[in-house]
Parts: sequence; C-alpha cells; structure tokens
Amino acid sequence: MAKKKSKIQTPDWILKGGEDEKPKKKKGKTFKVRRCPECNSDDVGVVIGEIGLWECRKCKWKGTKVNEEELDEDEFMKYLDDKGEDVA
Repeated sequence: MAKKKSKIQTPDWILKGGEDEKPKKKKGKTFKVRRCPECNSDDVGVVIGEIGLWECRKCKWKGTKVNEEELDEDEFMKYLDDKGEDVA
C-alpha cells in the first residue's frame, strides 16, 4: 500500500493576515522627517537635476536612501520644540 501524504499546514502569518509583516499605521495626521544615514541630520534635500539623489547639507553625504521617520502630531510638535523652531 502507498503511504498517505500528510496535509500541508498553513503558516501562522497567513492565518493572522500578515499583521506582523505590515508596519503599524499611526492614526490621525502624520508627518515625515527625513534624516541623513551618515550624521542623522534632518537637513537633507533633493539634488536638483539628479533623479532620486539626496544630499545632506551638514556632512555633504549624497545617496539615494535617506532614513524616513513617520511622526504623529504630538511627536512632531515635540520634535519642533526640541529643534528650537517657533510653533504658532
């Protein structure tokens, strides 16, 4: 007689709907802060004339991957206060 094959079990992450894989979205208004991967400065900007190239104005790093942080409104206001920006 042939040996009966066992059934394949569905992985837990599929049963949960992939919730562990997705980053948690913050509720309400969110703000993105981009930072330099070298010096962690937030003084980065797009290089004009180059597609997808970023530059840090502090340490002069250039590259395509900047660190991006998503903040909710309270975290963003604290970030601005710590930075010394005037908030109206």
